[in-house]
Amino acid sequence: MYYKIVIIFLLSFFFHLDIIGQEDTSTYKKRYAFLVKPQENNYEKGQVFFLMDNLYKVWQDNSFMWGFYNMDNNETLSTPKYDTIIYRYLYKQKKGFYQIKENGKWGLLNSNRSDWVPVKYDQLNYISKRNEHYISVKSEDKYGVLNADGHVILDTEYDEIGFDGYRYKVSKGNKWGLMDINGKELIPICFDKIIHHEYISHTNLKLGDKWSVHNWIKDKPCTFNKNYNSIDYFSDYFIARDNDKFGLLDINAKELLPFDYDFMSPFFLRYLNAILVGKDKKVGILRIDSSGNVLTSVPIQYSDVWVEEHTLKIKVRLKDKIDYFFNDQTLFDLRYNDVKYYPNINRVMVKEGNKWGMLTIDGEQIIPIVYNKIHVMNLTQLMVQKGNKWGLMDIKGNVMIPLLYDEFDYRPKKNFFFVKKGNKWGIVSPEKGVILSPDYDDMVTLPNRTFLVKQRGLWGVVAAGGRILLPIEYSSYDYKYKAKQVFLKHSSGVVKKYPLF
Repeated sequence: MYYKIVIIFLLSFFFHLDIIGQEDTSTYKKRYAFLVKPQENNYEKGQVFFLMDNLYKVWQDNSFMWGFYNMDNNETLSTPKYDTIIYRYLYKQKKGFYQIKENGKWGLLNSNRSDWVPVKYDQLNYISKRNEHYISVKSEDKYGVLNADGHVILDTEYDEIGFDGYRYKVSKGNKWGLMDINGKELIPICFDKIIHHEYISHTNLKLGDKWSVHNWIKDKPCTFNKNYNSIDYFSDYFIARDNDKFGLLDINAKELLPFDYDFMSPFFLRYLNAILVGKDKKVGILRIDSSGNVLTSVPIQYSDVWVEEHTLKIKVRLKDKIDYFFNDQTLFDLRYNDVKYYPNINRVMVKEGNKWGMLTIDGEQIIPIVYNKIHVMNLTQLMVQKGNKWGLMDIKGNVMIPLLYDEFDYRPKKNFFFVKKGNKWGIVSPEKGVILSPDYDDMVTLPNRTFLVKQRGLWGVVAAGGRILLPIEYSSYDYKYKAKQVFLKHSSGVVKKYPLF
């Protein structure tokens, strides 16, 4: 029996040594998780590696050469004559093909290894964009395009080619032109810049330092009927600048607004076909209706016009007065230095000088304009400050908490305020009034409507109204949130446990 135990022990020991002696594959994988494993060139010449996708490679003197083989019987189908072979598969087209490199040049083979694109390009890439597929090629620093069948659309003679799925924008020697999807010329290569070329009727072109709107079919090539210093396209219109004046053109470059504005820019997106315009240091808003008529939304007579972010309403400023512009007029006749509309309570906070008040949208005064600050808390309550004192009012202007306090710290879960008067703290509720008068140096809320309070450097426990539950004579306390008791330590060292439930 003893020898069996020894044999089992020895076998277990050697088996354990074998496990310890194995390579730590987890460490190995981590090492190369984000790094390329260095190539080890210790292959024998003629060594063959059979790979997926019917590919094999053979090690020559200092590199691999690639070829094809039959994966069913390992029979070679071609000599290893390629510098590299890359297999690609287009999932949507259910099409596979080989990208091959031979003697430094690239080409394509079909999945059955028949010729597709001749091996003669310095770079090659099959590109799928929208519903169009094409092959980008490069030879001697020039670019060209083949269609999906491998036939030439654009010869390799261009410095740059851009494709948007419908047209090719091409350049030669810093000049640009436009070709259709079949390589037919739409705009000759004679312009310095081409933008907004999605539509035949309005392509922005630059020639020298001038811009124009070009129609591929109607306009003469390489010339401008009219030219401008700048053109910006928006919502089927063009804002054009001629010297120092701005005007507006329609989709066919017909003038809608004359060139006598000092400033012009698209207005806020919500207000479609609206334009912010300026003249004689005043601004306003013009709008183009569905029939192409120009309408005035805001007269050109204000210092500034903008859209308020939280209400998306138009505001205007004239000198130091601010107002809302609504139904072709200002809301309060530009009487106030600032206005703020609160849609949830349908009220407007207004400012005169450095004081605030509140009105209805009809101008009826709800809260006099005598307060330094007004904060809308909810649908029914307003925090107000007059001088240095804070209080609470309802939405009708009735005082809920008198303006007596230097600090006002609202706790929404409890619906009360920590208030500070002088250097003392208390608690006031909009519904219950004064819970604790401001007589304490510090305080902590406890469960069961009780409070830790500090006076003259000592702590105790009180209830609402200041009723003492534990005398204010302890030097420190220990309380953890939601605990069922609080411990208070007396200067004598005695610890008092006070239950909270």
